[in-house]
Formats: sequence, C-alpha cells, structure tokens
Amino acid sequence: MVFFDSLIDEVQNLLPSTQKLSFNFDKVKCWRDVGHNQLVLLRDAAFELDGIGFNLVTSKPIGADKTVIIGSDLSEIQQNRPFTRISFVELDDVADEQAAYNLIRKIEYVKYHYFPDGYMIRTSSQGHKEVVRVAKNAIKQGLSFENIGNSLIAKYKENPHVRHVQVLFVTDGTADFARLEQIAKKNNEITETLNHVMNSVNFDCSTCNLKPICDEVEGMKELHFKNAAQA
Repeated sequence: MVFFDSLIDEVQNLLPSTQKLSFNFDKVKCWRDVGHNQLVLLRDAAFELDGIGFNLVTSKPIGADKTVIIGSDLSEIQQNRPFTRISFVELDDVADEQAAYNLIRKIEYVKYHYFPDGYMIRTSSQGHKEVVRVAKNAIKQGLSFENIGNSLIAKYKENPHVRHVQVLFVTDGTADFARLEQIAKKNNEITETLNHVMNSVNFDCSTCNLKPICDEVEGMKELHFKNAAQA
C-alpha cells in the first residue's frame, strides 16, 4: 500500500523541528469518551482550533505508537488558533486490492467515532476540515494532546489490521498550514481516485477527470489497468 507514501515523506520534511514533544502510547492515559457528539457552548469554551485533520496510511514501518505535539499543548493555548491533526497509520500489507481499499475507508471513519469529553470535534464528511472547541472545564481537569492522541490511537487499533499509529498535532505558528492543507486535499483526491478505480465500470482514461492523479500516484495506474482487464 504505497499510494500515500509520498505525502507522508512530504509532511515529515515540511513540519518544524522546534517545540516538538513526543509521548509513547499509553492506554491508561486515554481521555474519557462520552460515547456521543457533545455540545460545548461558546460560553463554556476556552478556545477553538480551526484547521484540518487527515489520515495517511501506509504498509511501511513508521515506528512505535506515539503522539507528537509540534507547538503548544492545550493547556498553553490562550486563544483561537489554526492547527492540524495528522495520523500516520501503518496497516498490514493486504494483498487483495478491494480488501485494502475497504480498510482505508474504515480507517477514515474512525474520526467520526471518538468523542473525548470536553473536546468537541466538528468534521466534514466530504473533506478534511476539523474544527475543535475545547471546554474550559476539560483544561482545568488536565486535558492534553497526549490524552487525545492516546484515545485516537486506541480507536484506530481496535482494527486488527492496524499495526502502529503516530498522531501529530501541529499548533506552531511557523508551520506552513497552507501547504499542509494542500497535502490534505491531495490525500482526498487519491482516496477519491481509489474509489473510482475500485467501483467504476468506466475505464476510458481520456474522459476521466481523475487521470492526473492516476498518472501521478505510484501504483494507481497499474491497479486501474488490472481492474479494467477483470471488468
């Protein structure tokens, strides 16, 4: 599964190396999950994080499960600011293309199924926007990105095909958020192209608006031709 590997390399080369904290995964430090979408009213909010969140999956080793903070932790933030959440997810190298694609979709759905107390997440079902409203009371109780990262890693690892996860939270003002958003958009385009390749009966490349992605991403064109031959 190599479709997203170039994006992983780009993210790793792009992120600032300053103000970086790393925490190994500890299931005991997961933040409590309320099990449903929770409303945090503006009057109860310490601040909002307005940004993007996306997953990058691979079958190459990424290292141990951990949460990485690049910039300020939640307790250090005093006002609204941009941020980015990126999850590197290492999966089993599934040979069957349909099974691999289904696994990618399941990983994407995880963001709709974790509900940290006092950390209200609003996401777009058709995009990469991720806006977080953080409750004052949760900050007082010690909520941190380490807690949130542990909770998210634990949720990913409920899937037996997930080997390792690294969750990055970026709040450093020097980060290139515009470029990170471009990477998130490209990630969506690759996923949409995979969806087209796996489910479309139209294999006429000359009429397909996703052809540039198919040409650019390693392994995509080969998968497209293989599916066309089997159709």
